Amino acid sequence: MPELPEVEQVKKTLYPHVVGKKINTVEIRLPRLIKYPTAEIFAEKLTGRTITSIERKGKYLRLNLDENLYLLVHLRMTGALLVIKKMAAEPLYAKIKFVLTGDEDLWFTDIRTFGTLYLIDHNDKNIEGYDTLGPEPLSKELTVDYLAPICSKKSAAIKGVILDQKVIAGLGNIYADEALFAAGILPQRPANSLNKEEIARLIEAVNAVIAQGIKNHGTTFRNYQDADGNQGDNVKHLFVYGRKGEKCKVCGETLCGLKVAGRGSTYCSKCQR
Repeated sequence: MPELPEVEQVKKTLYPHVVGKKINTVEIRLPRLIKYPTAEIFAEKLTGRTITSIERKGKYLRLNLDENLYLLVHLRMTGALLVIKKMAAEPLYAKIKFVLTGDEDLWFTDIRTFGTLYLIDHNDKNIEGYDTLGPEPLSKELTVDYLAPICSKKSAAIKGVILDQKVIAGLGNIYADEALFAAGILPQRPANSLNKEEIARLIEAVNAVIAQGIKNHGTTFRNYQDADGNQGDNVKHLFVYGRKGEKCKVCGETLCGLKVAGRGSTYCSKCQR
């Protein structure tokens, strides 16, 4: 699933292609991807709207439109927003086409079709999962004073706690494993066993791995691509994620794997305590 760095890269690459463009028509090939309102109203209300700006919050993309509307997109596991020349062949796994003014169109593609899209105005209901997002990595709100009280009340594994989007927005399996390794903390440690020094170290590590992921345009293992169709380079810089059974790049120990909070996790039993 694309995490904060990947969605940030999509936002950056999408911006110059679509901001200022009008949506002439919308072609929906898989209506169930539209979670609010109905697919018919979604297409009708988007027609004629101009994309005025793009924001990202956690793993969500928000395309702001005129008339006080905004298009909210969650890519989930394999969703992608791609900008394609009008005369080019349509992309694989195309599910929604936004026909724009100019010589390019915007496509939503999705192999596994778990992506979700919402068209919202300021009078609409809140979107579950979006309006309850916690502070992001690299934000001034993510501090020891914020995270320590949360951890002190939870006996669950620390990895599960930091994967909770209500606790830290935008962090997923890849960067959670990497941050815990960088902080020297086992993913299965009970959250309430961490002291303030370890929590400070973990926050610093979360910020560092997220910043690295953004710098390297995200992490691509299989399907992730940005709006220009390019893959991310961050896989070359990972220390543990996806490397179970390989040697630790720091100490040479064989990396271990287990399920933590229902997610596959890789760690070094020597570097992490």
